[in-house]
Amino acid sequence: MNNHTLEGESGSPTPIDVLVVEDVWGDAFDESKKRLNFEYNPELFSNEASLKEALKGAKALVVRNRTQVTRELLQGAPKLKIVARAGVGLDNIDLKAANDLGIVVVAALGANATSVGEHAVAMAFAFAKDIVNQSNETKAGSWDRRLGFELAGKTWGVIGLGATGRETARISHAIGIKVFGYDPMVDKDKVIDNVDLRVESIDELLPLCDIISLHVPLTASTKNMVDGAFISKMKKGAFIINSSRGGLVDEDALLAALESGHLGGAGLDVRVSEPPKPHPLNSHKNVIVSPHVAGLTNESQSRITDILASEIEVVLSGSEASYNVGLFKTPNR
Repeated sequence: MNNHTLEGESGSPTPIDVLVVEDVWGDAFDESKKRLNFEYNPELFSNEASLKEALKGAKALVVRNRTQVTRELLQGAPKLKIVARAGVGLDNIDLKAANDLGIVVVAALGANATSVGEHAVAMAFAFAKDIVNQSNETKAGSWDRRLGFELAGKTWGVIGLGATGRETARISHAIGIKVFGYDPMVDKDKVIDNVDLRVESIDELLPLCDIISLHVPLTASTKNMVDGAFISKMKKGAFIINSSRGGLVDEDALLAALESGHLGGAGLDVRVSEPPKPHPLNSHKNVIVSPHVAGLTNESQSRITDILASEIEVVLSGSEASYNVGLFKTPNR
């Protein structure tokens, strides 16, 4: 038993109020433990049978993006009132099933936006100064003083103007980058701070930008949106940065564009398969990779757990959730 699990006075396990099945923890959960019974098992998501068994008595489920919250899983959790997502993407949660079953789904919207925005801009800086290759070569004994380029004066296309897209725009605009934005879900007349130009189509955006970053959810309509046709419309030598979902990018098409020299580089925090399967992108000199950590900072995780702990306590007390992303603010079961 881990140190986040509570026991009754007899030594037998206490019924679970909150089941945490991925690596999500913070001071706010420690505070909630004074009022609710927690079971913290950060690898439980990988064992479907054990997860189903543990969920039978749980009232709240806390996940990141690796737990597949399916209809079958939810149907086997008769006491479940709330699913709390530590992040914003919902592609791993069957939202329709949760809605059908009357379960509240909450997500920590905007809590990691600064972290993701900083990560995207950090990748752009790394390309501009060729930091990764120069570091590796210099450590190996080389002293090749190649020219880099400045980001100031370049044009950045932000696809998706939600919290992470807007924060990426804010940070990049502050260093002198001209920001163009595209998001069909945002009223075209709405003024977005730090976005110099709103375009009405992706086709209009792509040939204008030195850097393109993705900030959209993975859905049936966005899967493989960055395909050969998409890339062919990008400016020659441009860079693409994806810190949203790996499935947005056709990795073979991306590789072909890098090999041909049409693209200057790709910054990939997320991959189609995580961890990624063997692929030439994994070691390509013009690709910077990180293990889906753009939103993982001490500060963002503190904000996330503050939100989730509060939402869980609110919902289990019978009050309304503020960060609900499904149909219900209170459980309908």
